[in-house]
This record gives sequence, C-alpha cells and structure tokens, in this order.
Amino acid sequence: KGSQGLDMWVVLKYKPKELKILKDSFFKILGEMPEFYNPKYKYERFINDKLKTFEKNILDNYLTCKHNKFKDPKIVNILKNSRGLIYFLSGCEFNQKQLEEFIKFCRLNEDTNGFLTQSFFKIIKKTKAKFISGPFTQMIFDIIEDRGGKLKVLLNNVNITISRSSKKLLYSYI
Repeated sequence: KGSQGLDMWVVLKYKPKELKILKDSFFKILGEMPEFYNPKYKYERFINDKLKTFEKNILDNYLTCKHNKFKDPKIVNILKNSRGLIYFLSGCEFNQKQLEEFIKFCRLNEDTNGFLTQSFFKIIKKTKAKFISGPFTQMIFDIIEDRGGKLKVLLNNVNITISRSSKKLLYSYI
C-alpha cells in the first residue's frame, strides 16, 4: 500500500456497538480500509436446556489495525477523534515485531472460518481447565497427563482421554 513504506500495526480500544462507524471513519480519513484483526473463538453454553453457540473476542473490546499512515502522528491525531474509538494504546510503534508475531500465531491457530482452535489455548501449562464447547460445556476437569495429541483428564471422578484435534471439544485453562 502507498509509497510511505511498510504498514504499521496499532492497538485500539473501541466501543463494541460503534465498531462499524469506527471502521467507516477510518476509511474516510485514510482513503482506504485499513486491515483490522480481532482474534475470536466460538464457545457453547447450555441455556434453558438448549446448547447455544457464542463468539468471544480474546481481546475483548481491543482491536489490532494495520495501515501505512499510522506512522504519521498527524494522521493518528486526526483518527483519535473518530466516533467509536476510546483510545489508541501507546507504544505500538516500539512493539511492531511482537504485534506481528502475536497476529501470526493467532492466524496459524485458526480454523477455516477464522476462529481460534484448541492449539491456540495450549500455550499455558496448567492442571485445571473448563470445556467451552461440546457435550461437557462449562464443566471443569483436572488434567492428569499430557500425551501430545491426547489429553488424559479427570472429569467428575471419571478418567477420560480427549483428542487435541477435536473440533467439538474446546477448553480453556483456569
């Protein structure tokens, strides 16, 4: 894009109900749509005995955004008045490598629909976890043994082996 050199990532906090307005505002000011990235996952929860599917952004109401004009402090100053924007996180210009690595890691751990898979959540070694999808949704279990592709767990005093590649059984560490 453009002749001003490489793109720069920024992290911003936004008002969730005004995200579309914010994106439109950025488009008008920048002259083209910047790249927005907001990693998310799907989870399930029983509500009134029915399994409902939800989406959750792992960054809550923070968003990563990339464009070459973010290097210009004057442009960023103008963008600070955009409706829907709460604020830009400061110091992004010094953390480009870390932002790029985080986004790359997220994208490597997404399914074909752009949702994070279980491989994203296995970065932390803990002994307790909670299912966030599948038939055991919201149930907490103890991790007994990590066997690479399989996990031996204790769920309600029953030993179960689950596959890490399962698309139906997502869990997060607690």
